[in-house]
Amino acid sequence: MSIDAWSDFAGARQSRIVDLIVKNLFNVCAVAGAVVMYIAADSAVFWLGAALGVTSVIMLGWLLRRDISRGRAVLAIHKAARMTVLFAVAAGYLARRPDDAVWIWIATGLAILAILFEPTLRLLLIKGAPVAVHLPGSAEVPQPPFRATFVALAPFAGAAIGVLLAAAGAPGWCYLLIVILGILPFLIMSGYAVRAVMISRSSAMGVRKALQQYRPEFAVYYAARSGATYQLGMWLPYFERLNRRFIVITCQPSTVPEITKLTSAPVVVPKPRSAHGRLWHLVVDSLKAAFYVQNHADNVDMLRFSKLTHIWLNHGDSDKAANFSARHTSFDKIFVAGQLGVDRYAAHGVKIRPEQFAIVGEPQIEHIETRDVPLPADAPRTVLYAPTWHGGKPATNYSSLPLGPRIVDALLARGVTVIFRPHPHTYRDPQQTGIAQDIQQRLSADRKATGREHVFGGAAEVDWDLPACFNHCDALISDVSTVASHFLATGKPMAMVAIRQKGSAFRQSIPTARVAYVIERDLSTLPAALDELLGPDSLAAARREYRTYCLGNALGADAPKGFLREVERILDGDSPRRLSSDTTTKPKQRAG
Repeated sequence: MSIDAWSDFAGARQSRIVDLIVKNLFNVCAVAGAVVMYIAADSAVFWLGAALGVTSVIMLGWLLRRDISRGRAVLAIHKAARMTVLFAVAAGYLARRPDDAVWIWIATGLAILAILFEPTLRLLLIKGAPVAVHLPGSAEVPQPPFRATFVALAPFAGAAIGVLLAAAGAPGWCYLLIVILGILPFLIMSGYAVRAVMISRSSAMGVRKALQQYRPEFAVYYAARSGATYQLGMWLPYFERLNRRFIVITCQPSTVPEITKLTSAPVVVPKPRSAHGRLWHLVVDSLKAAFYVQNHADNVDMLRFSKLTHIWLNHGDSDKAANFSARHTSFDKIFVAGQLGVDRYAAHGVKIRPEQFAIVGEPQIEHIETRDVPLPADAPRTVLYAPTWHGGKPATNYSSLPLGPRIVDALLARGVTVIFRPHPHTYRDPQQTGIAQDIQQRLSADRKATGREHVFGGAAEVDWDLPACFNHCDALISDVSTVASHFLATGKPMAMVAIRQKGSAFRQSIPTARVAYVIERDLSTLPAALDELLGPDSLAAARREYRTYCLGNALGADAPKGFLREVERILDGDSPRRLSSDTTTKPKQRAG
């Protein structure tokens, strides 16, 4: 049975099935290797056991690498697997150096103790997480000396070196020395964690007083564990333009370092739990409004504060289900870019009162250049391929990335220069990462063969932001995502890949697809779509009309004005949801 078949049978992603297979193979290799090495120390069979042991070390390293690539903290995970490897190394070492048993067992015991204490260290690090950063009058927890991942990897590296030492027949004390070096990161991090807990507790006791003195006017609330760079990052620069004091409340301490790189505003973290609620000490009297950028269930904790005006922003406008969720009925205001944002809710049976909507335009399109004049027919073309990610569950999978290699090959066959920019979350999944790397390799090979300056990797994903990619291309191929909506500002032709529906059904449920050239999932319409995309562009006029419906009238430098004006109105107005009427002019946002 293939991996695909097992995936369908288990109802799990292929990457999870692969993980399960590798874990079970690891168990067999590690245990069998240890037993064979121990009982066959004086025969050639010993080397079979050694080979199994080395294989188990390689597989464990592969599993750890997979977890790290997914952004998962590896501290205190795979404990049994790592200890099994240590026992296997000890068995091999004892077979080679039976007279050094004391050194070998002391080394093994120290390494195992460090692994067993990792959950305690992880708990201390959680308790010592930052409470407030950039907040005047509040002590800040210092940054850790290194990533906690290193604590888990160092003993594993020691075990790997132990395999080489055992094979070379090195004295047992050499292995003990390597293990001691391997557990030093654990000892250093433990000292940091104790200090961090003390500072964090002190900061927690004084954070409310510091906030009362700081007097923020509004809060930006964030509850997700990942995605802050693009979800918060797209809004924070516009909040800072208001020159009014605000705070960012993030529910996950792990996101604090990421968020503090995005803003000079104070970043505060709620209590893990409290009899009075997690947020009571952060919602001070000066706060008037709270903004939300992510459709997280924990938003309800902040929505309980009825004195605030609660405003839904989202992190981009598209036809995905997150843009018309029934949860949004709980907000006092729903900011939408254009009339499409209003109509989308009604079209999906979500009843929102008209006064809850505010059409504010799309600030993020201000740096996108508009070109409504078509290129000459014989001009060379550059196409941006920007697939979305597979979503958190199958029902939200709109990604065309699995079709990406074939789409890119079709573009290359037509002599097109390609900009490839996958969704940032692509690299959280090893399978998606592999596909993205395959596309990058194809572009690299074509660049060497033809000299066409394809843009991909760090050049397209780091050096350029999305507006820069838009400005450097002549057309777009994308999926159901904010990318397609924002690209309307360019006036350039675009195609959308229909993943979850076909033909007319896709256009009916995804309004933006009505002004795009649709590429069916079986790619049967790819040639015709590319003909239009690179040629006459018969949807140009319809797309310009739809642009106003989707994004509003403001383009270029005018794009943020509607948003800034509406936020000012809410902060300076007299909202019935607020019990406090403090509208005193506040000093400018503190510089970092």
